[in-house]
Amino acid sequence: MFGITSNIHFLTEVSSKNVLYILYKFFSKINLYIKIKITNDKITRKRLLPLKSEKAAPVFWTYVILKKLGIKIGHYTNTEGLTGATVIIPDNGADIGIDVRGSDTGTINIPAYEIKGADKTVEAIVLTGGSTAGLECSIGVMDYLKSPSVVGAVIYDRKIGKDIRPHLKDGIEMAKNANYNNLQQGNIGVGTGATTGKWIYKNRIKGGFGISIKKISNNAYIGAFVVTNAVGDVINPITKEFYSESGKYDFNNYYDKNFGNKNIERGTNTTLAVIVTNVEMTREELIKVSELAQDGMARAIYPVHTNWDGDVIFSISPHCKNRIKLDLNSFDLVNYIGIVASDILIEAINNGIKNAESIGGFRAFRDIK
Repeated sequence: MFGITSNIHFLTEVSSKNVLYILYKFFSKINLYIKIKITNDKITRKRLLPLKSEKAAPVFWTYVILKKLGIKIGHYTNTEGLTGATVIIPDNGADIGIDVRGSDTGTINIPAYEIKGADKTVEAIVLTGGSTAGLECSIGVMDYLKSPSVVGAVIYDRKIGKDIRPHLKDGIEMAKNANYNNLQQGNIGVGTGATTGKWIYKNRIKGGFGISIKKISNNAYIGAFVVTNAVGDVINPITKEFYSESGKYDFNNYYDKNFGNKNIERGTNTTLAVIVTNVEMTREELIKVSELAQDGMARAIYPVHTNWDGDVIFSISPHCKNRIKLDLNSFDLVNYIGIVASDILIEAINNGIKNAESIGGFRAFRDIK
């Protein structure tokens, strides 16, 4: 009897995995994101915007989706200091296009990729807390990869927790640990000390690191990876409400509340995003994708791109084995990829907020009722 029970349990596990795979293939075709959890050999599923933090998706799905995109992700998370960093490492390097829209940025190596005709590949993108001093961890990534072809940008989180910043050794460690299985969201990596809604100071809530990935054809994928540390509020795309407080926003009411707010400091707010596609694209095309993706940021955050913010979007096309060429002319290709990038960036920003957890005295959306 024991042997029969064991066999039944084994068959159930196999069956669950088969059903899981079928669900994944089915819902991929209709472009829905599925949160799937196996508990006691039962499969439960929800239509999703957010992939649940920490234990978001089945390991095989996580591995497959990041492998398809051609990237590894690594995190350094310091919950005591409320700071962290995230590195995205493309397989075999990547073509890159960058759009800087905020007025108060902290970056490394971006000018080297803005020069016209500079057909350089990038080996890693670093998003880090700790303000400009946190860029030291980018040097650690360069050290580990033995390549200077690394770009990066910062968020300011130094007054959120202890005055701790990511260091060179932390960059080395997160690059070393980067893998295809990282789809954690919320208080992870660079999202650890992120906050939003600072333009009305009392409404500040926890920001975070968010992800959204979309399949656009048989073998073509686009992903958005973002940390939201904005001065503005994130807007729920369905209810059109701010996450930081109840009720729909009233522009006149918000102007009256906020203008003249002395609590906003320069250089303390930023939203940073990385758009990744396994579709073959040139540097010039990727620059335009970054520009179009900024529209998604503008639809998800209000206000955005202010003098208080340092918003940057990096778009990359990794030189991975799964890189494909779509049968579109350059004009249509850029529009197609850019529009999708704009849409999924909205989802990624929302996912970062929904998966964030209250920490360091800052409430998360999940705790606001």
